[in-house]
Amino acid sequence: MRAEIAKRNLLNIAIKHYLENSEIMRFMSLQDDNEPYPIEDVIILLSERIARLEREFNQYPNESNKQGLTMATNQLKKLAIIQRKQPK
Repeated sequence: MRAEIAKRNLLNIAIKHYLENSEIMRFMSLQDDNEPYPIEDVIILLSERIARLEREFNQYPNESNKQGLTMATNQLKKLAIIQRKQPK
């Protein structure tokens, strides 16, 4: 995955973009002024975030961690549905 650090920083924006639009998201990176941020990369990074949130919740079970985990899991489910609907 190219520009992974930038993509991690833009993850919330990318999630919102794909929940509202079907067009591929693009952003300005160090390598490319029109860097693509495909939904596959969003799903990978969101899955990693969910794994981290699960570890935090297991270590420190509280309502805030539970809400964050629930929200991220719901977003991942919606993005997976959107991804399946996209043409290959």
